[in-house]
Amino acid sequence: MLRRISCASFFCLLVASVASAQVVRFETSVGDFDMVLNPTNNPLLQGHVDNLISYVDAKRYNCSVINRADTGFVLQMGSFMPNTLRPPTTVEGFKNITTFAPIEGHPAAETGLSNTVGTVAMALPGDGMGGTNQDAGTSSFFVNLTSNTFLDPDFTVFAEISNMTTINAIMALDTVDLTQDPSFGAGAGNLAFTDVPLRDNGLMVLIDRAFVLEDAMAIAAAMAGAGGTASALPSAGSAASASAPLPDVSSAVAANASAVPEPATITLMLLGMLGALGLRRNRR
Repeated sequence: MLRRISCASFFCLLVASVASAQVVRFETSVGDFDMVLNPTNNPLLQGHVDNLISYVDAKRYNCSVINRADTGFVLQMGSFMPNTLRPPTTVEGFKNITTFAPIEGHPAAETGLSNTVGTVAMALPGDGMGGTNQDAGTSSFFVNLTSNTFLDPDFTVFAEISNMTTINAIMALDTVDLTQDPSFGAGAGNLAFTDVPLRDNGLMVLIDRAFVLEDAMAIAAAMAGAGGTASALPSAGSAASASAPLPDVSSAVAANASAVPEPATITLMLLGMLGALGLRRNRR
């Protein structure tokens, strides 16, 4: 009887965890990666989950560019729409993603989630005095490529990527510093454009589309990191890049949800129900 109770409980817990998980898949021109939102189910991070899902549902990330690949530091995206697939020669070659209202940030001391390899945090704008505004995050986010725990007081970690295969593939690409061209004008010196990754054909890396996964098996695989491992890249590059505040690329251009259970989940629910029915019969 105890064994049947344990089995029924196990299946119910498995169903609940998979059905409640929110995973967003990003399809890029280099490959796909899955982002597990709020992996510890911390209520403080629900605002960040809702924020990202709102951009996904509005298709704001579709056809946006991955704009910063800072070796050994971060891979940043989520704020620019390019006018051309090739790197533009002026800052007007990008336009900002239309953003929603900023969200309130939460430091690691409150959430228990740190900026370590494979975690995802909200990018922030500078405050004009070398600092950042923790409550000003919008659409831009970055993936930590190494242990960036010095960011913990300001940058809120709200998601993780277990399978870093695509992230590492993007980081292996050559990059171009667009701000080296004098014609880039107002964008010169902005970290958002100093490490733009380029594919072998010279084109920028795009997020083709982003969407919430609804297949229970795919969600479980993303949560387990199936198909790859979260390997770290070389340790932090330069002191300058590591100490510089992450830019909010929504302000860099001067010119301007729940997962729906699929058949696999339903099957697990039925098994749980059968276990419960067996328990009732034994009691009789």
